[in-house]
Amino acid sequence: MSEFQQGNYLIHGLRKDVAYSVASGEAIKIGTLPKGAIVLRTVSGVTEAFDAGTTNVLIVGTAADDDALVAAGGVDETAVAVTSVAPATLAGNVAASADTDIYVEYTQSGSAATAGNASVVVEYALDPAAYI
Repeated sequence: MSEFQQGNYLIHGLRKDVAYSVASGEAIKIGTLPKGAIVLRTVSGVTEAFDAGTTNVLIVGTAADDDALVAAGGVDETAVAVTSVAPATLAGNVAASADTDIYVEYTQSGSAATAGNASVVVEYALDPAAYI
């Protein structure tokens, strides 16, 4: 292994695809952040617009705080676009003391959606000194 340089961090990601057909409000596990991971940003790539009649809401968080990383309104689910959301204040430090599962939820209301797909990526950093 090459010499470790203080201050260099390893960047990792968790990814999950979400479709309009999931049960509204169901928490879908994206993956697990290792203890000490710091979330840098969450990227939502809507590849097909969600089309429920009244609301389309995509949130990302933990079991304890379902919108810790992406709150309602953080993504325009009705537009094909890529949105990058930085965590507010220390919200990105969701795995400070233990491995932490991350979930995405798609909630819809009004007439049922007949289309919609998104890829959600949670980008995080680990301190390499903790793993060498």
